[in-house]
Amino acid sequence: MQVISSYGVCCTIHQFNNPTLLSTQQAEFIKHGHSRNWLFQNKGSSLVHKPVRFNCARIAASNFGNVDELQSDYPGNYEEEDIQVTTAIQIKNLTEEIKHMLSSMGDGRSSVSPYDTAWVSFIRDTNINGSSERPLFPSCLKWIEDNQLPDGSWGEELVFCIYDRLLNTLACVVALTLWNTSLRKRNKGVMFIKENLSKLETGEVENMTCGFEFVFPALLEKAQKLDIDIPYDVPVLMEIYARREAKFTSHTSYCRIPKDVIHTIPTTVLFSLEGLRDLDWQRLLKLQMQDGSFLTSPASTAIAFMETNDQKCLGFLQNVVEKCNGGVPHSYPVDMQARLWAIDRLQRLGISYYFAEEFKQLLDHVSRYWNEEIGIFGGRNSNFCDVDDTCMAIRLLRLHGFDVSPDVLNKFKDGDQFFCLRGELNKSPTAMYNLYRCSQALFPGEKILEEAKNFTYNFLQQCLANNQSSDKWVIAKDIPGEMQYALEFPWYASLPRVESRLYIEQYGGADDIWIGKTLYRWYEKCNFQHFGISKKYLLVSYFLAAASTFEVEKSRERLAWAKSRIICKMITSYFNEEATDWTTRNSLLMELKGFHDMSKNSNKTKEMVLNNLRQFLHQLSKATYEDLGREIHHQLHNAWETWLMSLREEKNTCQEEAELLVQTIYLSAGHMKHDEILFDAEYNSLSILTNKICRMLNELQNDKISADQWCSRTTGSSKATDIELDMQALVNLVFGNYSSNVNQDIKQIFFAVAKTFYYTTHITEEVIDFHISKVLFQQV
Repeated sequence: MQVISSYGVCCTIHQFNNPTLLSTQQAEFIKHGHSRNWLFQNKGSSLVHKPVRFNCARIAASNFGNVDELQSDYPGNYEEEDIQVTTAIQIKNLTEEIKHMLSSMGDGRSSVSPYDTAWVSFIRDTNINGSSERPLFPSCLKWIEDNQLPDGSWGEELVFCIYDRLLNTLACVVALTLWNTSLRKRNKGVMFIKENLSKLETGEVENMTCGFEFVFPALLEKAQKLDIDIPYDVPVLMEIYARREAKFTSHTSYCRIPKDVIHTIPTTVLFSLEGLRDLDWQRLLKLQMQDGSFLTSPASTAIAFMETNDQKCLGFLQNVVEKCNGGVPHSYPVDMQARLWAIDRLQRLGISYYFAEEFKQLLDHVSRYWNEEIGIFGGRNSNFCDVDDTCMAIRLLRLHGFDVSPDVLNKFKDGDQFFCLRGELNKSPTAMYNLYRCSQALFPGEKILEEAKNFTYNFLQQCLANNQSSDKWVIAKDIPGEMQYALEFPWYASLPRVESRLYIEQYGGADDIWIGKTLYRWYEKCNFQHFGISKKYLLVSYFLAAASTFEVEKSRERLAWAKSRIICKMITSYFNEEATDWTTRNSLLMELKGFHDMSKNSNKTKEMVLNNLRQFLHQLSKATYEDLGREIHHQLHNAWETWLMSLREEKNTCQEEAELLVQTIYLSAGHMKHDEILFDAEYNSLSILTNKICRMLNELQNDKISADQWCSRTTGSSKATDIELDMQALVNLVFGNYSSNVNQDIKQIFFAVAKTFYYTTHITEEVIDFHISKVLFQQV
């Protein structure tokens, strides 16, 4: 699978089919169960289950856990390489391949631009003797000769965009004609142009390539001088000429940018100099980037060199042609953008935990070239920046512990609106989408992010309503789907696995897979239905854990999270229904501590509660010790006893449940909690704030505030507003200070737990059922 970002930057990511990788949680119940396997499917608005057979060999079925429990339709002597289940060795090889790509990113890899390659090939070699002429960069001409598409065009093979195809094809035809080579290919290209010019009349304006109205007519003028047989007077071209002339005859500006400004400060015009005229090249040379290019564009830099013979321009072109073996991209370098988009894509695909060290190196590079005054561009050391790369850098740097201020976004604000590039005629929906994502990682008091969130939310809603989500910078399968998800599920309510599962589908879905699940044995054995706990609640509990902590090696934490939620529900139900007074609640606590004999003054329900709790704590302590050699029994008991003491004193039985979940998950991972951390001011702030948020979310859920009201900020509830402000404060505590005494792992768990409470409050039951089906029961 190829992930394509803005400006054509792409990162190759393998599409994994093994549920033990991208969908580890799908196999979880099997791994820890012993007697039965279950298939869950959507049926209307409910979930049904039934026994399952696996359509794979026995050795393949072992990927799902206890192979003795599984039925297979394949004989046992199938060779492993014949099974379409990715093995652990294959997973390791694939992750090593991606790690190598990340560590060798260099200046960034971008697809070749036939258009820019042609412009570089136009440059004549002036250092030869005699009357013959030849290109200064023959490798560019060779690339053009070798890369014509079967239909006679040049351009992106996988996606047909008429603006892209015609622009690239005309440029390559001009190059072949200029150097009088490959006549057959040249004629085939001319035929493609003739047959497809009329399609410009119906082309989507949103997909018009940057500067098309300037650069395409400029190429037509070159073609006409070379007597290339193209119909230059067809109506659609006459309309393009007219629009171009209207902009040229303005005595004050190009593209709404004053002509004097074009020669004074870096603007988007520098990316398309080859399409302009009447330029003062000596003044423009002062706007070169450090590497000698004009806004990283080989085409712009090529025309600048042909007009000025500037040696810095030549040095840039020589470097890019050599690095790219003749086929040059439309931007070089793209080191900043390539790193940011690779990290973002891998995170959204749900496999980022394999690449933590590589991410640190990539973000160190981005941080090294971050400019707090103007932001960043696709390539380092740029004197011109855009909001797309800048906001992606702010979000990723902030969420990985770098100290970065969003105040630079004021540079991309005009009145009450935000823009990607100053002077742009149409806002880029994908850039505004990324700005919206960035705006949600705000700290308290960051007005610029609050303004960006409000503007982009309304802008994206309008784009979707008007079916205007197409983009000039990127063509992807389901941009509207990505935007819709972001609007419906704000970051606080977006569980990582849900986002990954839906994001993967936006790049191509997969067939359904049947998965067995046996956690229900535990449910039946503990008789949780006696406490009003349904199987649906059990399923949702596991889903929340699996959607938040999905890494392959974290199965114990997932089950600890899910079971803790069930045990908490059991105890709070008992306290609300039977143990309603201090004395009864205290007796439960004393018997757990071992101060009272359970056989005296007890009842059946209390015995059930104590047995289930003790068994859970014992089994989790035992599993953690056996797996990791860590003895957590004492600290785990202390955490639960502390929670029970708070319940004994408080009428609100949701008090401090969030902190209990955090401590249980943290201990199950083998992390030892030092006693002094309980007295740490930052830890106390984290626990108090998280408990408060989760308690208010439960209360808000009981108030029946709809998700639409919340998103549109029309709840009329001061509690909803307080929650938003407290979530901002929690983001600041978790991501704003990586040098604190509190371990970053436990900070992340606090945030993950808070997000599950936010999710269940924000999302309707029908949507939760849909997410469960997608995340747990459908193959990626």
